[in-house]
Amino acid sequence: MNTISTPNKSRFFSLLVLVLLITSLVTLPASSPAASAAGQQSVIVQAASVDQAEALVKKVGGEVTSRLNIIDGVGARVSSAELSALNAAAGVKVTYNSPTYLTDVEYEGQVKNKDVSTDYPDVVGADLAWQEGITGQGVTVAIVDTGIDTHPLLDKSIKGKNRKLAGWADFISGSKKPIDPNGHGTHISGIIANAAKGADGEWNGIAPGVQLVGVRVLDETGTGSYESVIQGIQWVLDHKAELNIKVMNLSLHTLVQSPYWADPLNQAVMRAWAEGITVVVAAGNDGPGPMTITAPGNVPYVITVGAFTDKYTPADWDDDYITPFSASGPTLDNFVKPDVVAPGAHIVSTMAPKSYIARNHQANQVDGNYFSMAGTSQAAAIVSGVSALILSDQSALTPDEVKYRIMFTALPWVDATNSEALYSIWQQGTGRLNAFDAVTQDLTGTANQGLDVWAELNNTIHYEGYSYFDSESGLFRLHGEYGDLLNNGLGAWSGGLGAWSGGLGAWSGSHYGSWADGLGAWSGGLGAWSGGLGAWSGGLGAWSGGLGAWSGGLGAWSGGLGAWSGGYTAWVDGLGAWSGGLGAWSGGLGAWSGSVYEEPAFIEVFNSGAGPKLSNSTTTLNFWIEEPKE
Repeated sequence: MNTISTPNKSRFFSLLVLVLLITSLVTLPASSPAASAAGQQSVIVQAASVDQAEALVKKVGGEVTSRLNIIDGVGARVSSAELSALNAAAGVKVTYNSPTYLTDVEYEGQVKNKDVSTDYPDVVGADLAWQEGITGQGVTVAIVDTGIDTHPLLDKSIKGKNRKLAGWADFISGSKKPIDPNGHGTHISGIIANAAKGADGEWNGIAPGVQLVGVRVLDETGTGSYESVIQGIQWVLDHKAELNIKVMNLSLHTLVQSPYWADPLNQAVMRAWAEGITVVVAAGNDGPGPMTITAPGNVPYVITVGAFTDKYTPADWDDDYITPFSASGPTLDNFVKPDVVAPGAHIVSTMAPKSYIARNHQANQVDGNYFSMAGTSQAAAIVSGVSALILSDQSALTPDEVKYRIMFTALPWVDATNSEALYSIWQQGTGRLNAFDAVTQDLTGTANQGLDVWAELNNTIHYEGYSYFDSESGLFRLHGEYGDLLNNGLGAWSGGLGAWSGGLGAWSGSHYGSWADGLGAWSGGLGAWSGGLGAWSGGLGAWSGGLGAWSGGLGAWSGGLGAWSGGYTAWVDGLGAWSGGLGAWSGGLGAWSGSVYEEPAFIEVFNSGAGPKLSNSTTTLNFWIEEPKE
């Protein structure tokens, strides 16, 4: 069994993680893709190779439903007896074909601003990049989502000519033509690529010059599975060179059920990153409490995006704030997430009126072609568009270099009177998206320093992040030099909502949406956000060895489907022994053989709403329809 070295942490933090893990494992809905006819289970089976996985499934009498080459596995349907036989086989890992979601929400209200011009390109400075002639030309973005409609506003290029999808695949119904019965994928696509001009005379999408690829992996209600999403990612990789796919947007989520590196969906996402695709993922909408980041947003490599609102005043940054729904870190593997925040409220974009979301939320229809939504899904789409702009200008950049530019140039949210952070690093990442500097500035550097994605995929090393919960102070903090440097509110957090300054706050010193000072540099306080370590040098959240470094292989999956026997993040006071008592998974999905230590502070946190929600955890949203401005 692998072991992990880490400093002592609080029992509170350990139990928080363990209860979250239990909850995620035992709350699969009855309609989950994991359930199938005649008592069969839909599973993901991994082995040394895809061929070996397929042969093993067939040997025990199961049905292979897909070949998932990028994770050395297959999708399969098996009976209970066949499942037991697979679990008994050497060198095999079996996990549920877990559900993935875009979940709808009840809504009452009326959108009062019917102007179809969009403000978010101006809010992040994308319009300034356009003035430099950078619109996303030469870049294809893959939208792995609910599909893309043949929408009149998406069918036109920036020159007014017909623009068809560069590619299409449907892993739900097998449709040969582009469709989007749900509407969400079309909304995301418009945020990125809409080349129609609004009432303000500017393009309504972030990167209107890009090409799009539609990959449908979620059904009409916004539900899919690990298998469908992994198939979609695999299709993107298979067609990457042919279609010039450089960016992939994943505005979807699922529950965290294992260490990030052991999750099959996360492995597929990591493979895409390793193969040169910049992957942008929504943080999730179950905020604002700590440890609410969902998968695959918990993958340390990708760009994970939270949401802020301009409060309907795009030219005035004073009243901006991070939306309460935006998920916060640290991840259950202790990484700092989100990486950056982007506009995610009252986002107007394309949608067909007959789609599922439009039919069920007619009050949010702006006109016949536009719809208003809010969520980290929309914020992620904006970052995907900016990533396309960056790669349009410098096509040779790697995903790590794109991520570096986005994070390095971000503008932290600070108190204008004393430069102290008004939101922690686990709420705002390195700050507010700054498209103009990310696209145009002469920067060299790489994100994810100290991490090795290929070594992870080969199971030779895995990592733990810098974050920990300090029981003495009651704060989340960072280990080592980062904790010492980021001590003005950015690197210490009580787990509360955070602060909106009501007019006293500033994004790196600017109140009025200006990038005139170059690089959005805040020149005083807060770790000197003008360059070097304090401005995020690319390695935050990653240990390259020693603390938190897994030196062994994958470890053993034993004790039933989805049961992780190698431990999770409870590495304190002997609780991580996993040999009996607290910490022992004895069999079956979510079966817990030990007693739960009831610590009053732990219970109070959950009941107060300061921590992640435990009830209805399978219905958390990755988009959110906002109540309109009154």
